[in-house]
Amino acid sequence: MFKAKIQFILAAAFASACVSVSLGSETGSANGGSESAKQSAQIRVFNLARVSERDLSQAEGEVSRIFAEADMEVHWAVGALDDRASLITDQSAQNSSPAGCRVARHARELRLQLLQHAPRGVAPGTLGFSLPCAAFGIDSTIFVDHCENVKYQILTSFSKVLGYTMAHELGHLLLRSSEHSPTGLMRARWDRASWIRATVASILIDREQARSMRIELSRMESLAATEGSR
Repeated sequence: MFKAKIQFILAAAFASACVSVSLGSETGSANGGSESAKQSAQIRVFNLARVSERDLSQAEGEVSRIFAEADMEVHWAVGALDDRASLITDQSAQNSSPAGCRVARHARELRLQLLQHAPRGVAPGTLGFSLPCAAFGIDSTIFVDHCENVKYQILTSFSKVLGYTMAHELGHLLLRSSEHSPTGLMRARWDRASWIRATVASILIDREQARSMRIELSRMESLAATEGSR
């Protein structure tokens, strides 16, 4: 699962004076379709780490707020922890090309799992990773213990760190790419100042990337409707 080809998202390098976060993903952009206001994202969360209901609710609230600022709604669902079929990982998710993902996503739902511990060999500052080209199974994975490390470094709330981590990962899925921006939620590197700003103010999605995300949600909705009518 953690091969060298996979580039991790929210990889934080911790030092005594600061926290630096390097963000990345693994594919090229594949935006298409038409844009409409208040596109809706369906997110199913598999809380394998058993994060408290309070912390998870607050983190989801952060994500909803960030996406609402970009004219997108987020609807949450609880993933069953014994749903083995949904918890698998698409090992063929390296199906990218310069034009983007070679396999179009047909599911209307995005699946995110929270793991208590990062697997052995994962860099200590890696908060999670996404598979924007996954055709099935889990789309994003968050390492809760590493999010807690950021919390202690910055002295902020755990739910704030978890929320921004989830939002960034979901952003890569909706961009279906490794695309970043110099500012905003999808910036490539987060230093201590970025985390503090996220804590006391807000870091939002840049306008053009928000537009691309809305287009992708519209495309996903159209594909799901087509599949459902067959």
